[in-house]
Amino acid sequence: MNIWNRPAGIAEVLRVALPLMISTGCLTLTLFSDRTLLLWYGQPEMAASMAGGNLFWTLTCFPVGIVSMTSAIVAQYAGSGQQQRIGRLIWQAVWFTLAISPCLWLLIPMSRSIFLAAGQDPSLIDLETIYLQWLLVGASAVVLESALAGFFSGTERTAIVMWVNIVASILNLILDVVLIFGYAGFPELGIVGAGIASSVSFWTKAIIYFVLMHRRCDRERYGIAAGRCFDGALIRRLLYFGVPAGLQYQAESGGFAVIVLQIGQVGTEALAATAMAINFNMAAFVPLIGVSIAASVLVGKHLTESGPILAARAAVSAALLGVCYSATWAAAYILIPDTLLSLYLAGNQGETIASTIAIARVLLRFVAVYCVFDAAQIVIGGALRGAGDTWFVLFASVGVAVTWVVVGLIGKGYTSDPLHWWWWMLTCWVMSMTVAMLGRFAHGRWRTLRMVETPDQPTAALP
Repeated sequence: MNIWNRPAGIAEVLRVALPLMISTGCLTLTLFSDRTLLLWYGQPEMAASMAGGNLFWTLTCFPVGIVSMTSAIVAQYAGSGQQQRIGRLIWQAVWFTLAISPCLWLLIPMSRSIFLAAGQDPSLIDLETIYLQWLLVGASAVVLESALAGFFSGTERTAIVMWVNIVASILNLILDVVLIFGYAGFPELGIVGAGIASSVSFWTKAIIYFVLMHRRCDRERYGIAAGRCFDGALIRRLLYFGVPAGLQYQAESGGFAVIVLQIGQVGTEALAATAMAINFNMAAFVPLIGVSIAASVLVGKHLTESGPILAARAAVSAALLGVCYSATWAAAYILIPDTLLSLYLAGNQGETIASTIAIARVLLRFVAVYCVFDAAQIVIGGALRGAGDTWFVLFASVGVAVTWVVVGLIGKGYTSDPLHWWWWMLTCWVMSMTVAMLGRFAHGRWRTLRMVETPDQPTAALP
């Protein structure tokens, strides 16, 4: 039996991962369309959307990381035959989202102060602030839909996740065009329209997931109706495994935000070129999140269903899939950069951004170097989280992020080319994470970990 169709082989991984890759690919399309349409509207708007969007993720990724662990824990419950526990777990994630929502809303009036403290280009601060504020209107929905999507991903019904994301992305694109440029009788809102479109799409996804979760077949099989009560032991377990995931997201996004803000100090053109390169990096990176979730789900399921051998095989199969996908993009970044970047010439400012595109062409070479390493580290990291090894992933992520951000801050005063200096820091960061994740996976401690109780084991026996 070959590596394709054997148990936990590439075919099984692809069955779970492909809809998730399409789902996360919709996120790529959403971000790409937002920034490209804003570039057609004005280069400052695109640069502001880059900084504002990154800061939004930095502010929301901690609770998103916590509830994202629902997919792996759901998979372990499914693998051990405890489907009735799944509904109660999902409800704990819902109660957690409601509890932290006021904290997210309080960030709205603080947005301008954050950008002022970061020393951003004064010409961009007003645009960055209004964009971030509108995104924060949908912050609670981002956390909620992440929790509810974990229910469908963990039970391997990833096609539902795919279709929900497709609907939300189409809605976002339509609203972008209408609200940014002022079509169909709507006022021309520019970057405000992009923020409104994103928030509406966030809430649309959350509402659709919530409605689908309450179908009769799911209510009975997974204990959705019976699980609405607060369960202190279960929410403590979600926090025990989820807090490291949230802090990992926080460390990585915070480090990336620092680098983007440093690039923003170089100038608007450097930030816009970085946004162009990052947009294409998203095409390689974001679908890998789907592969990572699939690795997490399958590792979690196989650990409780059949043991670590098939779990390890699923992780390796997912990593091979991810590396092959990223290698294809790396070749495109090297061989046809001008073809890719020509998409930015479609707007009215095509002739005025030629120098920005020339800078972005060089930055794509950095992306080509690190994107294959990124595939390995994100997928293997997902496999480790699926087993419950979330604390190691946290410590490795924080250590690597802090190291390269500090090196960057120390060294920036000694370089005459700060833009490329910071891109070298990004490249070293990704490569270091790859070494850390592969080393931990080879060590094998994850094979003995479990996140759920067995039917004959009391809940209190686990964190």
